[in-house]
Amino acid sequence: MADVDPSDRKAYLEEQIARQKRGEPIDVAWVTQELERVRREQVARLQASQRNMRWLVIATAIMLAILWVRRGGGLDRGGVVSLGLIVIGLLTVYALRTRSRRGPPPT
Repeated sequence: MADVDPSDRKAYLEEQIARQKRGEPIDVAWVTQELERVRREQVARLQASQRNMRWLVIATAIMLAILWVRRGGGLDRGGVVSLGLIVIGLLTVYALRTRSRRGPPPT
């Protein structure tokens, strides 16, 4: 398995593509390792995005709850809508948290 400097990855990949086009054997172990590295990076980015989204939804739900209380928290039409948005936000956070604990969906 070839250890390729990260700055040379693109050049090495292009070399492998050129070799494959010429009908020559390619470094399958390196390609497999590179695909795994890319997959791990994608999973890490996805998890970071989900974590940021959860915090955004939590902050929005808190702000809506504060505004709802400041308006009197009444159960008039506006109050019910605000309360509904808060509940939807909190349920979304719960669903995202539960999904992230189970891990990524199978591919």
